[in-house]
Amino acid sequence: MAAASTQVLGINMASISNETQPQPTPPSGAGGSPSLLLYFALLVVSIALILVAFRMQEKRDWPGLLLNLASGLIGSVVILVVIDRRLRSQELAMLRQLPIRTTHKFAWLLLPTRRVGHRYVRGLLIALEPLIAGKTEIAGWAALEGKVRNGFALCAGAGEGKSTWAQLTAASLSRKYINYETEGRIPILFSLARWLPDRTLHQALYETFSSYAPCKRWIFNRLLRAGNVVILLDGYDELWNRRLPFPDEIESLRKTFPNVALTLISRSDKPTPSNFGKCESLVAPTPAEMEAIRHRRGL
Repeated sequence: MAAASTQVLGINMASISNETQPQPTPPSGAGGSPSLLLYFALLVVSIALILVAFRMQEKRDWPGLLLNLASGLIGSVVILVVIDRRLRSQELAMLRQLPIRTTHKFAWLLLPTRRVGHRYVRGLLIALEPLIAGKTEIAGWAALEGKVRNGFALCAGAGEGKSTWAQLTAASLSRKYINYETEGRIPILFSLARWLPDRTLHQALYETFSSYAPCKRWIFNRLLRAGNVVILLDGYDELWNRRLPFPDEIESLRKTFPNVALTLISRSDKPTPSNFGKCESLVAPTPAEMEAIRHRRGL
C-alpha cells in the first residue's frame, strides 16, 4: 500500500507542469511613486500663485483666502474618511512602526543603495506578479526561503516547480524588503541559460539588475557588499553543454562579495558543485494541493 502511494505521489509530482515556467522580463517604462520633490514643487508653485494674486489685487482678501483653504481642508478630510477608511484601521500599526519607518526613510534619502534597491525590487515584482498569479503555493516550499538568506543548492526533477519556487521566493523576499522587514532581501533571479560566453557572471548579474533599476556599477557593488542581496541561479543543468567557467566565477564572487548568499537551482539528475553543500529537495505537494494544481490547469 505504501509503495503504491509513493508511486502515485511520484506520478503527481512529475506532472505538476509539462511546460517550462517563463522567466521574468524587466517591465518597459515602469515608473515608481511620484517623488516627494514633485509635491514640494507643487506646494511652492501654489504659494507663489497666492503671492502673485495678492500683489495684483490692491485690496488683499484674507478672509477669502482662509475660506478657500478651509474648504480645501474639509474636502481633503472627507476624501480620507470616506474613500480611504483603511487609514483609520491602520493608524495604530503605523504609529508603532513610525520610528522604524522614519529611520529607513532617512536612509532612503541619504543612501543611493537604498533608493536603487527599492526601485529594483518594485520593478522585479511588476515582472513577477503575472507569472506567479494563480500559482498554487506548496506549503512545504516556504520553509526553504530561510535557506536562501544563507545560500544552498536546490535540486528537483523536470517540471517539479523549481523555477516557480524561485519566483515565489523572490517575490516574498522583495515584499518583505519593501516593508522594511528584517527577513527581506534584494533577490537577483538569474537564469543561467541567459549567461553569454563573453560576459563574466558578475557582469551578467549587473546587467540583469540594471535592466530593472538602472544604476552605476559602483552602486551595484556596494549593494553586493552590504549583505542584503541574495542571488538565485536558476537552471544550472543547462550549463552542461556550454563551456563557461562556472566554478571559477562562483569562487571569484564569493571572494569579492563574501556577504552575498548564492543559491543554485538544478535538476536532480545532474550533480551540483560541492561548495554549495548538500542538495535540498522540493517538498512534494499534498493530494489537496495537487488537486488544486490540476484544477487550475483545467485537467
